[in-house]
Amino acid sequence: MLKPGNSVTPVSSVRSEWTTYSKNSHLVIALSEQVAMLHRRVAHSRGSRKVSDHLLRYDGFCPICQRPTTFEATNAWLRDYLRCLSCPNGSVPRERAVALVLEEQRPNWRGLRIHESSPIARGISRKLRLEAQHLVQTQFYPDLALGSTERAFRNEDLQNLTFPDHAFDLFVSLDVMEHVPDPAAAVKEIFRTLAPGGAMICTWPVSKHQVTAVSPRVSYGAEGITYLKPPQYHGNPVSKDGALVTVDYGYDVHRWIAEIAPMDVRVYRFADKTHGILGEFTDVFFATRAADAMV
Repeated sequence: MLKPGNSVTPVSSVRSEWTTYSKNSHLVIALSEQVAMLHRRVAHSRGSRKVSDHLLRYDGFCPICQRPTTFEATNAWLRDYLRCLSCPNGSVPRERAVALVLEEQRPNWRGLRIHESSPIARGISRKLRLEAQHLVQTQFYPDLALGSTERAFRNEDLQNLTFPDHAFDLFVSLDVMEHVPDPAAAVKEIFRTLAPGGAMICTWPVSKHQVTAVSPRVSYGAEGITYLKPPQYHGNPVSKDGALVTVDYGYDVHRWIAEIAPMDVRVYRFADKTHGILGEFTDVFFATRAADAMV
């Protein structure tokens, strides 16, 4: 069994892991009795009905496909399994939460300059790809030069972006920041590339048992990576090996963001049955760069 502080892995072997989109977080997060109780209550709430092959199935309105729909879950981990049956390839709660906040905060988003990190083939990534007029979607490929466009997505490291200052009006990412080796550097780079008045809209898991903004799970040194906690991996859209979780975020992370870069930070948390935003880790962070903000 791995013991914190004594397991070292070469940096080169895990460098590609941090740009993940977390599709399989249920593999590394145990379901608690509270979660199970929540879903039992939801299944018996007004307008819901439990059917033979599904934990939960009910009607609502999807903010991604913008239509009345049926939401359906076949697993108690609603964060990954409460799907919209009308969205092509489906959509999950955090994607619908981002779409809802995006429409409320930037209803003109389709005409804005947008950078999305680590897109996938469904949900808000697909919606951005189809509807945004000025969109750049990026992944991190450790074997390519930064800024390269020779693969499906432009190659970018959030800690060292190749874009010029003020290049974008919006930065979007879902469950990426918990895989970044140096999240403070990433926040500074996102801020640098946002135009005055621009905003970042992101999701990542926030522990309900942790107040401290950032708790490292690994440390990086000359000999490689030292695991400070038992290693966790999430799904990765560009690597079958998954993505290493490098940090745990806690309640005070919104204050940490504002200290790293001069942005006004809001946190949205949902129990929104109508729009299919139920389950754990529904937090959406919306941080705005002031018109006169300086690094």
